[in-house]
Amino acid sequence: MTTSFKVAADVRYRVIGDEAVVVRQLEGDVLVLNEVAARVLQLAGEGLSQAEICGRLAGEFEAPEADLPRDVERFLAELEELAVLERVAAEGNGP
Repeated sequence: MTTSFKVAADVRYRVIGDEAVVVRQLEGDVLVLNEVAARVLQLAGEGLSQAEICGRLAGEFEAPEADLPRDVERFLAELEELAVLERVAAEGNGP
């Protein structure tokens, strides 16, 4: 089973230049994310798994590939804790 993500129903965000502005409507919170964090949020919102997000980031940014999975995992966990993202378990088609 692969875990992917979705943006929480009450969250709205917009990428402006190299940053993203995130609004948690129910809480009235506003977050500002840098370029890499904004890209992680975009990719997670597309339903990509952590591994897929890491693959995309490695291709788009000059990030140390050894550190990337750990850093992405931490940031995704932080976005979950802030109720910006929710995990979605995708059922596999095979046995």
